[in-house]
Amino acid sequence: MKGILHAVIGTPESSRRSTLHHAVETIGARSGTPFLLPKDLNSENFYCTHWEWKNKEFIIQNLVEESIDEWFLFFSNKLDLAEQIESLKHFLDRRDGLNIGRILSFFNLDYLEKTDKKILNWIDACAHFSDVFCFSNRNNKNTKALNLLVDRYKNMRYPMETFILSKKKTPPIDQILCQVPRRISHIFDPLDILEPEETLENDPFLSRQPNGKRNNPLIIPKWKKNQ
Repeated sequence: MKGILHAVIGTPESSRRSTLHHAVETIGARSGTPFLLPKDLNSENFYCTHWEWKNKEFIIQNLVEESIDEWFLFFSNKLDLAEQIESLKHFLDRRDGLNIGRILSFFNLDYLEKTDKKILNWIDACAHFSDVFCFSNRNNKNTKALNLLVDRYKNMRYPMETFILSKKKTPPIDQILCQVPRRISHIFDPLDILEPEETLENDPFLSRQPNGKRNNPLIIPKWKKNQ
């Protein structure tokens, strides 16, 4: 694999595949499989290859790479987020010519209308690693939750970009995939420019205790729509 690899985090039904399909809709089947999906996420007729999770690593087999230089690795929302971020770092380090693009988080607001502290900690981790937040299914009931989240990271002076996706409008895909990094985390930057506190080992969501447990463990959310 060579080129750019975007990482995609998302709640269920968050429009991440349909939105990013606008970036690859001109790619035919002969050109390869730019979408790398977890096995629990179906292809919905997109050009894709499924990955497996083995020994806390992404395993991708039967990959067709012809003419592909921009990839989308979709995380599973049923696995630990920190483990997947760490695996992504190792995945990139082992592949010369493959570079991180943007880390994109997609949220279906129906799932976030009411958030407890554990879910908010998971969203905070998304914000820490992400260049972009994309929100879908905004309505009168969940607008308050949307405003609270946007204001939260604006007040914390996070540089990430925020987009409200509309079913009636084409998503601003060029802005969403702009190559200018906006994430707080620097773990994907070259090691020779990192400060000690910016390394993977010292990242607030990835650092470990001597016994191997995370200092700030993240829960795997139980995804239920708020009624």
